[in-house]
Amino acid sequence: MPEPAGPKMCIYPGCDRPAVAAHPQGGPQPAFCDLEEHNALRAHQERQRRAAIRSDDHDAGPGPAERST
Repeated sequence: MPEPAGPKMCIYPGCDRPAVAAHPQGGPQPAFCDLEEHNALRAHQERQRRAAIRSDDHDAGPGPAERST
């Protein structure tokens, strides 16, 4: 069985904290750190917010073209 590369990291966008340790009685290790606001719903919302910002930046382009009349 391969050795883990290191501690599992929080999957919240932009977070570089380690994920909470697995429960001592078993079960999978949580995917998020110990910050209460780092949870699945808020991670989804943050990914959507970042995607919208990227989309807006991409759609804006260099600026409106001047009209020649």
